[in-house]
Order: sequence, then C-alpha cells, then structure tokens
Amino acid sequence: MQDQRLSYEGTSLDPLTGPAASEMPWLRSYHDVVEAFRSKAFIQGGGGRRDSAPITGYGVLALTGRDHFERRRIEAVLFRKDMLRWFENGVLAPALAAALAEAAGAQVDLLPFLRDVFCDLTCAFWGIDGVDTPEARQRFLAVVDEMTPGGAVEWERGNHREIVAASLAAQRRFAAAYIQPARQRREALIEAHAAGRVDEAELPRDLLTVMLRNKQHFDRWDSEVYVREITLFAPGDTIMRFVPHMVAEIYGWVSGHPGDAARLEDVGFLRRCATESLRLHPASPYFIRRAVEDITLPSGRSFRAGDYVVLDVTTASLDPSVYGADADRFNPHRVPLDKVKQVGLAFGEGPHTCIGAVMSVGEITARRPGPDDPLGLVPYTLRELFRAGVTPAGDGAQLNAGNARGEFTTFPVRFGAARPVAEAG
Repeated sequence: MQDQRLSYEGTSLDPLTGPAASEMPWLRSYHDVVEAFRSKAFIQGGGGRRDSAPITGYGVLALTGRDHFERRRIEAVLFRKDMLRWFENGVLAPALAAALAEAAGAQVDLLPFLRDVFCDLTCAFWGIDGVDTPEARQRFLAVVDEMTPGGAVEWERGNHREIVAASLAAQRRFAAAYIQPARQRREALIEAHAAGRVDEAELPRDLLTVMLRNKQHFDRWDSEVYVREITLFAPGDTIMRFVPHMVAEIYGWVSGHPGDAARLEDVGFLRRCATESLRLHPASPYFIRRAVEDITLPSGRSFRAGDYVVLDVTTASLDPSVYGADADRFNPHRVPLDKVKQVGLAFGEGPHTCIGAVMSVGEITARRPGPDDPLGLVPYTLRELFRAGVTPAGDGAQLNAGNARGEFTTFPVRFGAARPVAEAG
C-alpha cells in the first residue's frame, strides 16, 4: 500500500505542486554550493518531498539527520573493498570481456552495449535472481528501463505526472516479478542462518539481503521502502549515461595530445580522465535544498527558514576561481587553484557525498591504488574499451533534449579487430 505520508511537493523543472526550480534562487559559485551542501541549515529538497517521491521516497538520498546516517551505515557494507573487488572482477569483468569479444570489429551504439554489459552487475548489487538467459535479461532490462525515469524525474522536461505514473506502474510489476521471489528466498536463508543451519558465507551479498537483515530500520517506513531503495541504486544505469561523455572527451584529448595515447591502459590516467569528465558532465546537474533556519553564507547570500535553493553543481564545477581560466575545457592534467576535488561536485559534498563514488571511479585521493584496492568500475570499463580499440563512429551521437542532464541518447562507436590471445592478456 502506498504510504499516504509521502508529500509530492514539486521541486523541479515541471513540478507537481509547489515551486519550480526556475522560481528558486540558484547558487552557482563553487564555495557557495559547497557551504550549502555541508551546512546543517539546509536539508534535502523538502526533506524528501520531491516529484520522484513515489518512486524513491524514503531512500538514502531523501533522508536527513540520524535516519540518513543510519541508512548509510547499514549500506556501507556493500562498498567495502572486498565487495567492490567482487563486483569488479567477479561480475563486471566476465560480462564485459564476453561483450567485447562479440563486438570485435563491429560498430555498435555504446549505450545499449553498456546497458547489457551492466545487467549482471545490477542484478548482483540489487539481489535479483534468475536473470540468466538472453530472454530473461531483455525482459528484466525492459521493465528497468520503464521504472528508472521516475527516479530522476526532477531533471525531466516532460510531464512529470505521466512520467511518474508510468514508472510507478513498472515499479509495481518489477516488485511482483523480481523483488517478491528474491525476498522470499533471502528471508528463508536469513532464518536458516539464525537457526544455525546456514553459514554466513552462504548468505547472498546484495542490497536486498542487507535491507532484510536490518528490518528494524527499514520497517519504520512502509513496505515499499525496499523496492524504492533498490530503484535508487542503479549502478549500471548511471555509468551507462556518463561513460559516452568520457569516451568522447578522452578521444578528443588524445587526438590533440598524442603523447597521452600510450596512457590509455593506465588506470591512474583514466581515473583522472573520468573525474575530469564528470566535473564537466555531472550525472545530476543540480540539487535542491530547503533552509530549516535563517542562514547567511560567507559570500553574503542570505536565506530564511523555509526557502528553497538550487545548488547548480554544473556551473559551480566550472568556477574559474577554483579550476582555472580554462575550467570549461577537458584537461585530465588539471591542477585546481584551490585544494578541492578534481571531480568537482559531481558526487556532492559533505554528509550527502555519493556513497558509491569509490565504487564508480576508485579511490580518487590515492596516487597509486594498492594491490588490494579496486580500480573502480568506470576506470576498469574505460581501460577495457580502449584496449578493444573503441573510437567514436561518425556523427550519429545525439544528446537527450528531454531532460537537463546533458546525456546521450545514442553514441555510435567502432571497436578494433579482436587481438591475439597473447596480446589480450
């Protein structure tokens, strides 16, 4: 049953009710946005009352204070180094290797290619069973494609009611077809473990299992909190959307700086390329906060309790006072003028920094990853794509005019011929 406590207070491009983003004050300087991210005087846009609330309400992104801290603590187990290595080497690596072998010498659209590659990772992270045939994968991805737009509806330029309604209907089908049987299996295993019949190592390692082992936390909300939280975490969908930008930026860079072409298998270099591309093309172009007390920022901007404000992370990450006069251009060797993150504000800042940042790009602050450190799903994927000779193909790439995220809808690429086994190793 849908929780009637959810309030659909619109805080986006085409709000259901309440203020639109265009009617709110925008913070665009780097230091103002960072201050708003870090300050306890601001909470997530309406405390979770966003247009996407029916899809992802009460998810970790919408929580504040103690609830947010507890949710992150519970889910942090999925982002330990051993888990990240397993997602990278045990799940992504074989799927990507198989797909690249099949695509050798061919021209493909990179978006559906990555969508298929990351299907196994999405299932492994969420805790979805039985998606193990080509037909099952396509059925699964079809309902996921219908379900996920509502979770990012804040940035959509279409009719939000229609988008949310379609996503909510798909989410219910997804819950019945995938969550319910997966939950029943895991609850039985958890019960057997509690009775001493199943070892800890035999329990699944996924988000659904983590939630079910912490029911005392999640059951404080309605029963749909499980499918909402799962919908919120879509690693494959997110990566699929920003890797094409990275391929385009890297290809353009090495075309003008051929000396860096030899570094396309250097994970450290690719990580810098990935973070520089994310600075220019963040997956979430802005965030909305609401003041819970009167506050004046160091810059002098003042807000009263109840005021909404838009944190323009795209513009803030291009602030020339922080990233230099050429801040709007791609440069993987960039040295910021201030002690700030090279990635800009693509992963947020403060207590709401993206919990999956290291999973996505690896340890940004490390000069060289240690032998036990995961590479990061994105640097790993980029390395394998460039090893396979990926290049943009023609002028067919198109950006999505239907939302504010600046993402591609198509991005044709061509792969080189398959390399001999001795080289591929």
